[in-house]
Amino acid sequence: MDKNSQEAPLQVMGRAAAGLHLANLPDEVLLRARQRVLDTVGCLVAGYHAGISDTVRDYVHAQGGRQEVTLLPHGDKTTASLAALAHATYIFGLELSDAAPRGTVHPGCEIVSAALAIAERDGLGGDRILPAVVAGYEVEIRFGRALHPHAFYQGWSTIGLLGSIGPAVTTAHLLGLDAAGIADAISNVLSLTPAATGRVNQGGSVKWLVGGHACATGILAADMAKRGLDGMHDVTGVWLPTICEKNSPERLTEGISPSGEFTEWELLSGVLTKYYATVGPIAATLDATFALLAEHPIQAADVVEIQADCPRRTAIFNKPHPESDSKARASLPHCVAVAVCTRDAGQLLGPAYQPDALANKAYREMAEKVRVTENEDYERQYPARSLARVTIRLKNGDVFSKEVDRSESSRYLTPTNADIEDKFRLIAAPALGKAKTETAISLIQRLEHVETLGSLLESLKP
Repeated sequence: MDKNSQEAPLQVMGRAAAGLHLANLPDEVLLRARQRVLDTVGCLVAGYHAGISDTVRDYVHAQGGRQEVTLLPHGDKTTASLAALAHATYIFGLELSDAAPRGTVHPGCEIVSAALAIAERDGLGGDRILPAVVAGYEVEIRFGRALHPHAFYQGWSTIGLLGSIGPAVTTAHLLGLDAAGIADAISNVLSLTPAATGRVNQGGSVKWLVGGHACATGILAADMAKRGLDGMHDVTGVWLPTICEKNSPERLTEGISPSGEFTEWELLSGVLTKYYATVGPIAATLDATFALLAEHPIQAADVVEIQADCPRRTAIFNKPHPESDSKARASLPHCVAVAVCTRDAGQLLGPAYQPDALANKAYREMAEKVRVTENEDYERQYPARSLARVTIRLKNGDVFSKEVDRSESSRYLTPTNADIEDKFRLIAAPALGKAKTETAISLIQRLEHVETLGSLLESLKP
């Protein structure tokens, strides 16, 4: 009998996570870990003055406390937990950080924010950060897979539900906890979550705070595990069925050998880089739209109807006239309308969600022409394929149609360093300037050789 089948999942995952060190990370896993850090740091810069960033900074300043780590963008000092809370909050509401479709989770937002805070607080270098980041991704995504897709369709906000697991594991790893200590950190965080449901937090500005709350909760769980606390360990008998009756507990330990080593890597199996600041499921539809605009002489004034066929998880984002930033990032009709009217993907990195864009008459009229249809065949094929078809009908009777499978585009699941760096430059250069942008890229691309975070954090100050 497989040893893993005789052990509690937390023991198996704790042992595998504790065993990760720079020396035993495969080269491609190390590559993907660096990319996740660079991509997430770019999203952090993008969020400096977005959403409720000013509000959460005001909250952090009001708390006082020990001056342990750097609060960006200005470089004030605060506690590790408060800095991580703020930084993950900056990122989450942007809808621009990475996602893991296999588990419907968004790991980088909270994992990287926690890693930077704890590493700065404890004077740790990149050789400790990268294995800890990998550990967080591997465990959090496995929890997501154990509940996928049923928890999402039941209405859970998966980052509120699962987003604290990754930073708990990452923090515990950076604290040097052994296998039992990491298992305790996970048990603590499971006892503290879920924190939010999707139906409750949709639309309000508090949605931005969900990512920050998850990050800070993960740090709390790991810090308390170091102090000897432990929580609920019965994942399969209690926690999973409480969250969702339909679940797959075997996925928690898939790809972990009986000796406690990762033999399959979630970082290599489908962590998605996002190139539009929208909810992830909309991306394939936008890719199809921009492909049509590039291939055919389509003018916005000539469009009669836009038909979007997509899986269920995309079709639910069908409200045409968003009233807020967060709703705009989750409105397929609005985002497609902006794409058709402007032909500029850069608008969907931020400008499309500003008040003037939400009130734009041309965008609103175009959004009325978007028809969203759930395609059952596309739904059956997800997540192996992420399909969408866009059909545009013009006044003269011309009809142009394009089907896109996002999973076939290498820039999403297997991006090159150039893909990630180009996205980072697009976001960071206007805020940081060219010199600091290039310094940040250089430092993160050789992160395992960076002994302390001072130079990197300095490069991220505008």
